[in-house]
Amino acid sequence: MRKLIHAIGLGPGDPESINLKALATLKNSDVVVTPESDKNGRSLAKEIVSKHISSSKIFTYYFPMNNDKNLLDKRYKELAEIIDNFLSEGKKVSYVTIGDLSIYSTFNYLEKKLKLFDIDVIKIPGIPSFIAAANRINESLVVKDEPFCVVELSNNLDKLDDLLSNFPTVVIMKVYKRLNELVAFVRNSNLVKKGFLIERATLPEERVFDLLTDDIPEEAGYLSTAILFSRVKDE
Repeated sequence: MRKLIHAIGLGPGDPESINLKALATLKNSDVVVTPESDKNGRSLAKEIVSKHISSSKIFTYYFPMNNDKNLLDKRYKELAEIIDNFLSEGKKVSYVTIGDLSIYSTFNYLEKKLKLFDIDVIKIPGIPSFIAAANRINESLVVKDEPFCVVELSNNLDKLDDLLSNFPTVVIMKVYKRLNELVAFVRNSNLVKKGFLIERATLPEERVFDLLTDDIPEEAGYLSTAILFSRVKDE
């Protein structure tokens, strides 16, 4: 018998931003697994799905926010085994994560463990945070014949100079712990013509900052995306 789960990208945070296929799959699931990285029990993914399904369907699993690869590997394998047990009981299982499954998603690690149990995955895409962010600032990421790139904030910010020299638009994700360094880089760079930080895009707490001019509180880096432009689009 084929073992199968659905993996669902929930988008940037607004519960109304999930697609119709995702909504139908959630409602058809017996168990919806949501990741949790906050020891206090807060999970944005859980908050999103709670708007659409009964809390009795939701199974939350904690992943610590650290770089302990051995511990995380153990946690992913343990969750894969739990999912396998749900499937063995004949339950329909979905796993959800914010954003899209293919963009810096921790689901990539879980998927490797699911394969150990011969569990197949059907993926349902979500709106990436940087797509939502670009629409919030009313800017086109790219126009005809242009490339753009999406990166994590590197340990070496000097690499951004090379990226901005080769791409008119650079999207930077996971800026939280190095926001101050990013702001300093942007304001000292001759290449950045415009730059924005979009915090919690689509959520009620959403804030947009101009990286070149605004006073930006350090905590604004959490769940934020930066978009840098090396030239003005109408040039």
